[in-house]
This record gives sequence, structure tokens and C-alpha cells, in this order.
Amino acid sequence: METEALWEILLGNALTLIDDAVRRTGQPVDWSLGGGTVLMLRLNHRQSKDIDIFISDQQLLGLFSPRLSDFASALTDDYDESSGHIKLFLPRGEIDIVVATPLIETPYETVTLLSRSIKLERSAEIIAKKMWHRGDRATARDLLDFASVYESDPKSITEASPFLSRHAYEFLTQISLRQAIMSASFDAIDKLDSTLTFSQCVEIAEMVLRPYCTPRAL
Repeated sequence: METEALWEILLGNALTLIDDAVRRTGQPVDWSLGGGTVLMLRLNHRQSKDIDIFISDQQLLGLFSPRLSDFASALTDDYDESSGHIKLFLPRGEIDIVVATPLIETPYETVTLLSRSIKLERSAEIIAKKMWHRGDRATARDLLDFASVYESDPKSITEASPFLSRHAYEFLTQISLRQAIMSASFDAIDKLDSTLTFSQCVEIAEMVLRPYCTPRAL
């Protein structure tokens, strides 16, 4: 008997929450699966211990909160909540429910996971969201994700290019100013097939993002 992968467990829990939201509202929930886990499934570059569920309707966010959902509270009573985001801390991982609309023209591909038809965000959409929404809070995982997508599918970076300039300077500056900490965090990443080094990832980020830095920032 095969053991379930962590992402399968987390996605199964998320699907339970989504199904409950559908029952409670009587309406379909518009959602997609994105973030590092999707890149892991696509690139097998590193392990991911959380999943990112993106919903388009902010009014539905409360349905995923342990404050208001028996299904969510049965999963965990450890969570963070804001006006646009809920993070559920589970024993073996995390589920992030994020309010965000698509950025690129063709953001999804539809695939079958856990016998369900699921909108999986394309790599270009994932990079666009990472850079647009939190590129000013760069992490070592973000750096590896960015470089891995560039190495395997540079067209995805080009497709995400309209959303790179907002935080390109901050992304590169954080890597430069926190290089020792970032390098240690990079080394601690549970890598799978990726052979990229920290310095290689920094070189890729510099090469790709430096042209998107504003003249003011330069």
C-alpha cells in the first residue's frame, strides 16, 4: 500500500473545506491551486510542506476560518487570519487560503488530482503572483523557485514579465543585504532534483530582474 504524499494529505483536507463552503453557500467556489507545491509537482525541484489555495471572492474567506467552520476547526485550532488570507497550521504542514485574482491572460491548466478536476496555476502565474504580491519579502525558497522556473521554462518568466518590475529591486536588495542568512536558509531547503547552488540562483535572479529595476532604484 502506497503512503500518501504530504501534498495529497493537505490537498485532501483543503478539498474538504472547499466542499463544505460549496454546501454552505449553495454556489460553486472559484478557486485554483498554486504556489510552491504546484512547482514541486511540475519541476520536482524541492519539497513543499504547504499548499496555496487561491479564491477570487473575499466574502468567502471566512468559510475557511476555524472561527466559523466546524470542518476547519476539526482540522486545527492553530491559525493566522487577516482580511485577505488564512493560514491553517496542521501537524505536518500548512494550508494557505489567499484572496487573489489571476494576473496573466491564461493563468491555469486543468488537471486531475485526487480524482478531481482542479485548476492548476501555470508557472508564469505562480511567478507573477510571487513577485507582484510579495517580491519585497524574498525568501530562499522564492529564489530557488524563480531560478528553477527560469532554468526549465524561461518562457514562463517572460510571460510573467509585466509583474516583475514592482518589486524587482527589493527582491535583489534583500538577497544582497541578507546574503549569509539567505544562503543558510537555501542550504536548509529539502531539495529533490534541483542541483542549482545559491550563487547560481542569485546570478539568474540578477540577470533576469536587474533590467526590471526602476531608474529611481538603480
